[in-house]
Amino acid sequence: MAGFFDSGPLPAWKELRDLLGKDMPWKLVEQYDKADNAGWLDQFVKEMVSRASQQHSVESHKALASKVTKDAKRVTVTLDLPPGAMSRDLRLHASADRLKISGLPGERRQLLRLPCMVHARTGKATLKGNRLVVKFRRKPAEKNEVELFILE
Repeated sequence: MAGFFDSGPLPAWKELRDLLGKDMPWKLVEQYDKADNAGWLDQFVKEMVSRASQQHSVESHKALASKVTKDAKRVTVTLDLPPGAMSRDLRLHASADRLKISGLPGERRQLLRLPCMVHARTGKATLKGNRLVVKFRRKPAEKNEVELFILE
């Protein structure tokens, strides 16, 4: 089976050096030019991709257990935090329709869409053990009717 680099000309090494930085063994690149053998380069790229995928495994991106409830006046978001989560590291950012949690262990983040519009500034967060509870006041649904015109 032919390697990826056997399929056509490569970009200039200077462009690759700028793109990959110090991760590329540049002395070996010079040897590649002399030997005209791309097998080692295919292997090197496969190893780089493999290492990167191991660092960002599926487990690290697993969503946190959450529960979102709404009643007539409030929306409540309950999150079970993972072990090792420190309240001083957590950052919460809210908008009218979303809640973003950052500062979780492993530099993880979580984005939750809210079931309805809320007043983001009314959000109150409390930590009860390893459970984070955030409450928002709901925004009333807009009932104004607007006429729309068809453009021709």
